[in-house]
Amino acid sequence: MREGITPPEMAHYRGYRFSPAVRAGGLLHLSGQLGLVSLTPPELTQGAAGQIAAAFDLQARVLKEAGRDWSAVIEIMSFHVAGPEGGLPAQMPLMMAALGERFAEPYPAWTAVEVAGLALPGALVEIRMVALA
Repeated sequence: MREGITPPEMAHYRGYRFSPAVRAGGLLHLSGQLGLVSLTPPELTQGAAGQIAAAFDLQARVLKEAGRDWSAVIEIMSFHVAGPEGGLPAQMPLMMAALGERFAEPYPAWTAVEVAGLALPGALVEIRMVALA
């Protein structure tokens, strides 16, 4: 059985034909979030550090709607676009700082990948997670 999780402020995601999270098989799969400061219309925050923080903030909203918090997260996948601020190598210290602010040992598994682009022009990072349901 699957259950879609959609915080009220993300109801417009249904128009894109996906859920911010799906609970299934004991896991909570959180869709990737960009570093948005406004959801409607979508508006990116400035800089890689700001986008990383904003993407984590959106994931926190989804976790809260599902009745979970950072302690339930078991896996993180981050996608990083090369740009004027550099790509993955330049963003690694920013991600590690953001992870350190949110997670304690045992840390979630983490895979970071540099990509050519993301869904919204100007997006530098997207963060996807898996949590215990």
